Amino acid sequence: MLDNEGIGNNIKRLRIKNNLSQEELASKLYLSRQAISLWEQGKGFPSIDNVVFLSKLFNISIEKLLLLDESFLSLDEYFIFHSRNYIISSLLDNNYKYDLISNFYRFNSEERFLLIKSIINKRIKNIDLNRLIDNLNQDEKVYLSRLNNTNR
Repeated sequence: MLDNEGIGNNIKRLRIKNNLSQEELASKLYLSRQAISLWEQGKGFPSIDNVVFLSKLFNISIEKLLLLDESFLSLDEYFIFHSRNYIISSLLDNNYKYDLISNFYRFNSEERFLLIKSIINKRIKNIDLNRLIDNLNQDEKVYLSRLNNTNR
């Protein structure tokens, strides 16, 4: 699954790192500045030709440009570059490479309740509930208890 918002953030980061304005990057690609803006907002996506050009321009692999190889991202960058929807979807698909429990604090209240429910319903697998409980606030512990009692 491609994360358009994350890819847009990555293009913006690379553009700024290379001291290019949106206008300058657009000129190199024979596009409008608005096209670059749409990409960076995650509302558009570069053509395959433009992906190849950007990869060469920024001296980065296509995999890294499109965030398919995230080995270069720190955990903080992972949360900066990816949209919240992408991160939650990755968790629900059990395709999240970081320790969820250690990073539970990074999620907002609504996301935390969704994640708790998904863990109890076994949509998110291999989570130690005893470790998770230590990271929950009182409302979340009550919610977890209610879900556990409902599922028995």
